[in-house]
Amino acid sequence: MVGAVDWDSIVDTPSGRWMELGLHWHCYTWRGAGKDWGDDSARHNDSSEVTPSVVRNWLKKNPRLIRATHSSPEEAVGWLRELWTPVINEAMHPSSADWEFRYKLALYDLSVGTDLSWSEWVRGPSVISVGIVGTNERCH
Repeated sequence: MVGAVDWDSIVDTPSGRWMELGLHWHCYTWRGAGKDWGDDSARHNDSSEVTPSVVRNWLKKNPRLIRATHSSPEEAVGWLRELWTPVINEAMHPSSADWEFRYKLALYDLSVGTDLSWSEWVRGPSVISVGIVGTNERCH
């Protein structure tokens, strides 16, 4: 029998896997109406600005949709934290989530090469979506 996993200690130790993979990150945001969020044809259309259903598909979209690029997981999570803090305050249904843990988990996920996708319903009502996608493409 396997014992309980200590997630706190795992996320406290980011990996260097991202360096082995030669990654940098493209960061995306989208804010829009729920009807657009729910439009699968728009989400699968690479020329649409709507958040794709698959986070990696941001890379297929027009490069003008890139909001930021970062060369380390720490930089990308710093960008996420700056962007997301106001979203937390604007949420339609405020969460009791442990945001410090979520940011540490985001750092760990990016450090092992996992892409990140967060979304939140906010007052308006609107949906805010963030995608942080790692790529080793030499596009800059």
